[in-house]
Amino acid sequence: MSEAQFVIFAHSGDYDRIYQVATLAASAAANGENVRVILFFEALRRFVADDLDKTALPSSYGDEGPAVQARMKEARAHSAGDLIEISRRAGRLKLYACASQVKFLGFTAADVEDVVDEVISLPVFLQETSGARTKLFI
Repeated sequence: MSEAQFVIFAHSGDYDRIYQVATLAASAAANGENVRVILFFEALRRFVADDLDKTALPSSYGDEGPAVQARMKEARAHSAGDLIEISRRAGRLKLYACASQVKFLGFTAADVEDVVDEVISLPVFLQETSGARTKLFI
């Protein structure tokens, strides 16, 4: 029996979405699933910049953004970076960079080598995760 796979296609660099990627990955990993996250565009840029914990919420939150941030801080919620690191240390999370996105964003192999487990083409990633029970686009 193969182990369950939980796949996330991470596109957005908005903090609420980065945080959602991290919480979903950590939760699925804690439930024993193998989590695969492939990074595109602004999500990839934030991971490479080691900027996961910059908590500025997008303008769509309007005046409520600072209050949401304050409530998260008050609740002592884990940071997105901590959740990703915990999941990686548990051996349940693998991060991938889309090969095309690495080129489009002007990154080099050296820029991403300490950030992701592998640079991979989207067709190969889709093939390797074709049997995943869960696939999300964030």
